[in-house]
Amino acid sequence: MAHPSTSSHNALAFYRERIADDGKPRPWTLADLEAFAAANPGDRYAGRVSSEARPKLSMQIEATAEPPIWMALDSGELDKWAAVLSRIYARWGCATGECIAFFEYGSSPLVILSSSGYVGYLKRGAAERLGINAICNDGVAAMAPRMATIVESVKPAMIVLRRDVIAPFCSAIEMAGVSLKGRARWVAVCDVDGALDRDETQRLASTLGVEVYRILRADAAFLLAGECPDCRLFHIDAAYNVEQVSNGEIAITTRFAKTCPAIRYNIGAAKLERGGCAKAPREWRVEL
Repeated sequence: MAHPSTSSHNALAFYRERIADDGKPRPWTLADLEAFAAANPGDRYAGRVSSEARPKLSMQIEATAEPPIWMALDSGELDKWAAVLSRIYARWGCATGECIAFFEYGSSPLVILSSSGYVGYLKRGAAERLGINAICNDGVAAMAPRMATIVESVKPAMIVLRRDVIAPFCSAIEMAGVSLKGRARWVAVCDVDGALDRDETQRLASTLGVEVYRILRADAAFLLAGECPDCRLFHIDAAYNVEQVSNGEIAITTRFAKTCPAIRYNIGAAKLERGGCAKAPREWRVEL
């Protein structure tokens, strides 16, 4: 697979320390990024952004511990990331004029990328590209009753939940006597990093009475992938390069990330397949 030039690796401290004999950075994880940040506390981007860069947007990586680590994007990169999310929503099905509701932090990429009203420099959010409306309820358990009210009054056809508010959400809609069956088109669930187990989402689908899809998320690599309705694997968008590395692990390189390159981010052990699904015959798919 193609990688940015070795000179661009050498210009960034995090990758310069990881260059192997073949000229490529060794695959890395959040733990590697955290170790670099701990050793270089004055570098908010943990060695992945040039000191001369003046990015339009900086976002803290939620899945990392202290010291906080940030990633950066320019407006064009932000727009390409939103396009990835729009293709995920489209694969799950949506219709012009419908509403998508988030029970998630407003700083989450899933929220930020959905509407230009949530963040500056984004030309068209994923929802705007598809002609749907977006509403966000802050992703803390105490806000679950309000989310039940949103479901009842706004009647969103699509709902995105973060993992730690799934139980409060289910309790709140049960107490409010609100059913999603026949009301919502689908529910999507995400974790801060990685993806939920399929068994967990199947139980949730049984509880809610609607289709539930998983989101594979790795903010450090700008990675968003959605579970396919047909094959139930995660389709990896053409915005990413994907490769099998040692021990059956998968590494992701994000094509559009230039301000804060994400080169060979290791998402762990997974099964990798090329093509084989009618939804997107040429895309790589990951089984987790």
